[in-house]
Amino acid sequence: MVKSILIGVTLAAATAAFAQGTIAQGGAQRNCLHAGPESAAERARRQLAIDYATKVNVAETSYSVGPRLLPRVYRPLDELPNLPAVPAGFAIEFRNDDRGYVLSLKDTRDACRYAVFTDQDKLVYEAVPRTDTGGIVPLGTR
Repeated sequence: MVKSILIGVTLAAATAAFAQGTIAQGGAQRNCLHAGPESAAERARRQLAIDYATKVNVAETSYSVGPRLLPRVYRPLDELPNLPAVPAGFAIEFRNDDRGYVLSLKDTRDACRYAVFTDQDKLVYEAVPRTDTGGIVPLGTR
């Protein structure tokens, strides 16, 4: 009887922690800012990051060089017009070349390391990294 009560309490606590955006990893608790019930301030910061990525896509799309027969040119961020400031608490990385570009905005305040990504395909992705660390998989077991 006591054992089933303890199991029930443990499951309820684990469910509540997950619903609130708390993830256990290697015995440590992580409070995710963008999971579970997200605060209005965190939701606004997340939306600013998504909007920034969208505006980079629009700026790269609208940049044109001469007739359509010329190859596409992707510009560095400092040459793109009308971009807002990078949202507070987000680290930005941007790479471009003659074939495309990639942009990442990673939330430095989030223990779960939420990030926004986009590239020349104009899709905006939101993600958190996997929590498992992998490991050695013996040959022939896949």
